[in-house]
Amino acid sequence: MPTEEPAPNSAQASSVPEPITASQEPHPIAQSVQQSGKFGVNIGQGQGVHIGDVYQADPETIKRIVREELRLPQREYGDPVGLGLNALAELMQYPEARTAVTAFRVDFQAACEQINIIANYKELHDLLHTLEFQCYNGIVQEAKRFPDDETALEILTDHELTLQKILREVQEVAGRETIATNEVLWLKDLERAQEELHGAIEELETRRLQRTIWLLNRVLAIQPSRINTNLNSAARTLRLPALVNAMESIWERLTGSNLDKEKINQFQVGVEVFATLNERLAALVIGHDFWQELDLELRRIEANLEKDLVELEMSWPDLKERTGVLFNFVGDQWTSSFQQDSQHLDAALNAQNPSKIKRFFRMYRRRAGDRFYQVDTTLLRLCGELREVGEPLTSVLRMVE
Repeated sequence: MPTEEPAPNSAQASSVPEPITASQEPHPIAQSVQQSGKFGVNIGQGQGVHIGDVYQADPETIKRIVREELRLPQREYGDPVGLGLNALAELMQYPEARTAVTAFRVDFQAACEQINIIANYKELHDLLHTLEFQCYNGIVQEAKRFPDDETALEILTDHELTLQKILREVQEVAGRETIATNEVLWLKDLERAQEELHGAIEELETRRLQRTIWLLNRVLAIQPSRINTNLNSAARTLRLPALVNAMESIWERLTGSNLDKEKINQFQVGVEVFATLNERLAALVIGHDFWQELDLELRRIEANLEKDLVELEMSWPDLKERTGVLFNFVGDQWTSSFQQDSQHLDAALNAQNPSKIKRFFRMYRRRAGDRFYQVDTTLLRLCGELREVGEPLTSVLRMVE
């Protein structure tokens, strides 16, 4: 379901255009970049601003973009950008194209490094997701029938192979230079879990299987959230506007050349889509930050709810004000439901009815938590799209090194 996403308090909103398409009038890329204020970037100098800086003054644009992205979970950005960069790589056999790209080598290098960091965090996140749903859950299920059931033993053997594969892939990612050693200390738990699972199967030892489950659970209970935090922090510090400007300038130079027009047009489409991806990431990062702060606040209130209601009563005026920006005339089903939860909780607090206060707070908390999860997974999806850009971007960079 779509949602209305808030943004941090800011100055007057500025107008930002709808995502551009290849069918617009001449120079659509230049139009998009100029209307975004050029981001204050010194082209070719490797300088830029953080991805979120573009839209902090425009909460309505942020809400619109997040709403659209939640509606379109299958929308692809990485493929057309990759195709455009591949077209640029083919054009670089000509001096004009090579010279144009060389002028922006620093911007390409910085973007490659940042995209690699995000790609590695995203890969670790996906591997732990696979660990949970293709390995851990099955082990927990079969532990109920182990060691007496032969079928359970066979299934656990299959899970051991899956765990070995996941472990090898995690070790490979953990060995990359963009991942700090202290960020993957949990790898030792994964290695011990694999040893314990093997021993449990060989020795038909229930205790070792229980230890396997305990070790895996310790990883899955803590690390996905930590990796997600690191990934979101990396997305927040992305300096993609510099690369968008660089690619737009390269396109302008190539447009006036006698090179392959089809390849130039393909590169143009890639630049347009990349500018849109940058726009979308900026909005999702800001929306995600809002929901994360709200989620932490609601967790703190929930922890004290059974002892007394003072924490909720004191926090409620601020919560109402912060979430009020969710409610406008472009509401949707989720917005209407969340607004209703807010009204019910407000009425219960005014009536000083403890049972209703607790009940309506939990409804409010659950619906807010669900929305935070959806925004989080949408941001992860866009980071995955960005990962698809990394390889073709690196290929272009290698040609000017």
